[in-house]
Amino acid sequence: MHDNPEPVMVIPYCLIDGVPTFRDSEVRAFYDRIERDGLKDIVFMHGDIQDRDAFLREMKRPGGSRLYVVAVGELQVGILWLNRFEGKTCRVHFTSFSEAWSMDTVAIGRDAIRQIMYMPNDAGEYVFDVLLGLTPSRNIRALRWLEKVGLELVGVIPASMWDAKAGESVDGTLMYLTRQEV
Repeated sequence: MHDNPEPVMVIPYCLIDGVPTFRDSEVRAFYDRIERDGLKDIVFMHGDIQDRDAFLREMKRPGGSRLYVVAVGELQVGILWLNRFEGKTCRVHFTSFSEAWSMDTVAIGRDAIRQIMYMPNDAGEYVFDVLLGLTPSRNIRALRWLEKVGLELVGVIPASMWDAKAGESVDGTLMYLTRQEV
């Protein structure tokens, strides 16, 4: 558990009885928070999401990313999204908002990822067996955080990530998490 007094909630961006859990303006605002916190060029380094509307389109695209809002009590502290689905495996992406930076983000991350790993489908089976993370190798802070959250190191893949701002490929560090590690 985390040291924060309220429970961590992972809220999916989806339709429930035809009604979205978050309005389009709220999803755009998540992008705005990332930009305001100075993280846009890190979080969206590939250059495929360059503005709030592109972020919204990606999160709404059928077969695209699945967005989850991470909250502690009533406070939205970050988002995570999943993409590149194959069987019971996918890529996971995290970012926390500046409002959470004074909190125990490692414990919050562990709680959030535990909820994702133990999420059942309609048949009651777990949706995911493995989550993969590919992070720029130069982003030491993120790699340390991911390790503390519980992801295991696979290794460095040379030139595996595109840095649109630099106009070059950079090394990526591949990590994974299985349900047994949470």
